[in-house]
Amino acid sequence: MDEQEQLKKRVGELEIELEDARNLSRARERLLMANIQELNESYNALREKVKDIRERDKKIRDFTDVLTRANRLASLGELAASIAHEIKNPLISIQGFARRISQGQDSHKLDTYAKFIEKEAERLSTVLMKLLDFSRMTEPNREQLDLNHLVDDTVLFLEHHLTRFRNIDLKVEKDETLPPAYGDRVHVQQALVNLVMNAAQAMPGGGPLVVKTGKRDDAYAYVSVTDKGTGIRKEDRERIFESFFTTKAKGEGTGLGLSLVKRLIEANEGKIEAESTEGAGSTFTILLPFRA
Repeated sequence: MDEQEQLKKRVGELEIELEDARNLSRARERLLMANIQELNESYNALREKVKDIRERDKKIRDFTDVLTRANRLASLGELAASIAHEIKNPLISIQGFARRISQGQDSHKLDTYAKFIEKEAERLSTVLMKLLDFSRMTEPNREQLDLNHLVDDTVLFLEHHLTRFRNIDLKVEKDETLPPAYGDRVHVQQALVNLVMNAAQAMPGGGPLVVKTGKRDDAYAYVSVTDKGTGIRKEDRERIFESFFTTKAKGEGTGLGLSLVKRLIEANEGKIEAESTEGAGSTFTILLPFRA
């Protein structure tokens, strides 16, 4: 009888434990369902938030593209002002020789004047073609580049325009043994124009502005632009390539010049580096790979 009582008691305890377990299981199930519902609500809210962020991001990117295009056009305007000077000289020559032809009688001289006109017209055509090339905005067309020739062409366009800055002493140092690098000529030239103009603006009182080409290890060719201007504050150096960030006075910069340079060079599998000391000047270096 004692064993039966104990067995009965044990069965009762087990039934109680089983009921407790069932109650606990139901409680856990309710808690799980509540958690699932809460997670679903959070997921839906997060999805709506992500959708809103994507829409805002698209608007920002669209706005950035507009300002980037504006900055490119500003760079084109800087170049166009220089090219206007390059166009003026051959036009004057053409006008002068044409006047001589209309007044001349000597056939030998007429032939000489005609050749001068043809030569100046070809020069004019070359300048205009370079201007059109510079204005195109396409995906990178990477090809072999002679950075020394590119620097010569860019300096030719900018040399006269830099005269609007006081006492800028532009110097070019070229590595004549530099092998061809790979990149889009127009993109690299756009970047270089930006860097040279920035360097000139950083020296309101004038000073040396050095454009240099060379090799970095065996992987990259480089073109650097060095000024002895105001330099960049330490706290600003990490932000100089951010869109809309500028150290220039209000109304003097969009904050897109260096970000555009970075985008152009990185789109060509290259790199852009900056070194600067506040009050002592800056060096910006474009690195382009030797291999495609």
